[in-house]
Amino acid sequence: MACFHRIDINVSSKMASKLSIRRAQVHVPNTCAWCESIQDVNWYCNDCLEVLCDRCKEIHKRANRTKNDDVVPIKEANKQDEAVLPEVCKTHRGKTCDLYCSDCDIAMCTMCFTEGHKQHTFKNIEEEIVSQKQYMQDQLKILKSKSDHFNDNLSKRHEVNKSVKESVAVIRQTVQTQRQKLKAEIDSIADAVLVELSALVNEEEKSYQQDCKSNEQTIKEIKQLIKDVEQKTEKMSTTSILELTGRLRTTIPLYDVTKKSVLPRPPHFIPGELNADQIKSMIGYIHVGKLKTDDLRYEKKEVDSKKVSQISTFLVSQQTQINSICPIDDNHAWMSVHGSKVLVKVNKEGKVTESVSLDFNPWCLAMTNTEELLITFRNSSPLIHKLSKDRRVTRFADISPFGAWGISVSDNDEVFVTTATTTIQVLNMSGERIRQISCGGDGQSIVCMTTGCIAVTTGTSMYHCKEMIVINKSDQIIQKWSGELDNGQELEKTTQCNIARDRYDRVFVPDSYTNQVYVLSGNERKAKCLLNKTHGVTQPLAVCVDRCGHVWIGCYNGTVHVMEL
Repeated sequence: MACFHRIDINVSSKMASKLSIRRAQVHVPNTCAWCESIQDVNWYCNDCLEVLCDRCKEIHKRANRTKNDDVVPIKEANKQDEAVLPEVCKTHRGKTCDLYCSDCDIAMCTMCFTEGHKQHTFKNIEEEIVSQKQYMQDQLKILKSKSDHFNDNLSKRHEVNKSVKESVAVIRQTVQTQRQKLKAEIDSIADAVLVELSALVNEEEKSYQQDCKSNEQTIKEIKQLIKDVEQKTEKMSTTSILELTGRLRTTIPLYDVTKKSVLPRPPHFIPGELNADQIKSMIGYIHVGKLKTDDLRYEKKEVDSKKVSQISTFLVSQQTQINSICPIDDNHAWMSVHGSKVLVKVNKEGKVTESVSLDFNPWCLAMTNTEELLITFRNSSPLIHKLSKDRRVTRFADISPFGAWGISVSDNDEVFVTTATTTIQVLNMSGERIRQISCGGDGQSIVCMTTGCIAVTTGTSMYHCKEMIVINKSDQIIQKWSGELDNGQELEKTTQCNIARDRYDRVFVPDSYTNQVYVLSGNERKAKCLLNKTHGVTQPLAVCVDRCGHVWIGCYNGTVHVMEL
């Protein structure tokens, strides 16, 4: 700390100190320190810290006391990177400001002190310069830190802007494709109707020709009979009459006019109703993720096991562990159950609202920003599958030769996959590998945080976690947790299937061995306990936090507990 003094009124008018003041801060005096002349002031003494005119410079060099001083042209002194140039007092000509008044925050000479600052706290100006330089260095660090922060924000904004434009371009193309597909389907349906109409016309034409030909032949025969009867009856012989009457007896019954003719009916067209909603569902719709600030539907509550309350408890599968829980909205979550090839969607009361059959055993689940579900396999297969919103299951990625283990999706649509090795694979939303990260141990559970960091558990076996690390966006490990608790205890290991985080980047780590869920906040090195014995949670393995901030805990025996902080 700087040392403050009180000065005696007879203090010396000249203090032997050299002040290193940068040229940009220096006021170069234009008055000779000896004769106070303003003519020919061309010299500067680095030892006396005085400006000299030509005449006084010669005297200065001849005097015994000052003949060996370093006197240089004033222009050269001006050009020195750190010139030894004291500030000249503006009130007292020829006096240098060797003192600093802390009360008035000004530089002053000794005469200024005696005239107006005798009762004030002062110190040597050189000490103040050192102090102020240190202050500037401290502030410089703060400014650089703030600059880095805003540069980071700007970089993120550029990335988001680019991502939005790229997404829009892809969506535009998809919409055009959907439009063409829908048009082609409509054309196909309309063409089929028109073909059917043409077939009806052809069929009717054939029937019409046959019916007309038959009726025309009958009419011709009847007309001939009428003619024969009208013209020949008077002149005919007995034999001819008998023949004619015989023809009439056999022919007339053939012309049955009581028989109803079955005529084809004209076709009728029943136009379909235009359903705009159905057409929209065929084209698709735009999903825009909410801003993080809008998505924070709950206030941050401090973790206190005594204040944690139970919302519900239910059994998903008898005596079968819950491998993974993935929240969907405020009230629902997907779950994978050990040994089952069925994904189940349940609400907070435990009611199964939907189930999807798979041809493999699911392990870890992660929801994308477009509300599609990514699924890894139970046996560490290199394959990752995707459940779309229309409940189609397709292959998302193959990360051979690695096996996919834990999986999580960041806010900027990067997919992070642990491999039970030191390598973490990073994929884009097309399932393509874009880079890989080293986590220093066998990576198991993983969760992406809102800051862009990732939290990863590492260990040596399928479930056992020896350490949890946090890796920043530069792929550097910035935090480690090795089981230290705020109650002074230290865990040797934890046992779980997956970890989770809430909207405030607090990481939740279940531990089947201690029947506990541990919570780490920010840069804290010690974890807090979420539960106490009154909650009745045993062997928790899976955990998630939904949009209301409620903590879902899946246990080894198939029980699920939903907790409120």
